Amino acid sequence: MQKYTFVVDIQYKSNVRDPRGETIKRVLNEEYSIPVSSLRLGKSIHLEVEAENEEEARLLVEKACKELLVNPVTETYEVRLI
Repeated sequence: MQKYTFVVDIQYKSNVRDPRGETIKRVLNEEYSIPVSSLRLGKSIHLEVEAENEEEARLLVEKACKELLVNPVTETYEVRLI
């Protein structure tokens, strides 16, 4: 078996409010004079998976996302092999 390292980037869906992101954006604009027009927070999860091949490893990561890591009602995600 080989080891494959993936990153899962998780973001709120565009129609879901991001209060922490809104607060950080406001502080950057008002207190640091950094003209940020958009800011959304997310999560990045790094996984090392043992599998026979890349396709199998990706399927395992997708399964973890769908069953545990991501809330499909409020979040979207992207899986990347690194």
